[in-house]
Amino acid sequence: MNPHAPRLYADPRGVWRDDGAGRIYGVRWNEIDGVDAYAIDADGQRQTFVELGTAAGQRLELPFDWPGYREVATALSLRLPGLRLETLLNADQLRPEDPPAVLWWRD
Repeated sequence: MNPHAPRLYADPRGVWRDDGAGRIYGVRWNEIDGVDAYAIDADGQRQTFVELGTAAGQRLELPFDWPGYREVATALSLRLPGLRLETLLNADQLRPEDPPAVLWWRD
């Protein structure tokens, strides 16, 4: 885990990224309409992300190695019907050559 990375957290309003310098960005629960996962090769290291999306095109990347990821994954699994915690945690097995995986979509 990268201790210098922004902190991820979930609260009753939604999911947020706090950079520690007063800049907080996030997505409200009722706006989330899709959850995807993908991996990239960044300077020879694999990085895996879960991405929250909205119908308006807003996106929030949740890197697996940022503080708070597991707590946010737990909150997502409790708030989004049919999205399992295991699915969010196992997405870390994706490889950069794999296509993005759709983990959840609002019907």
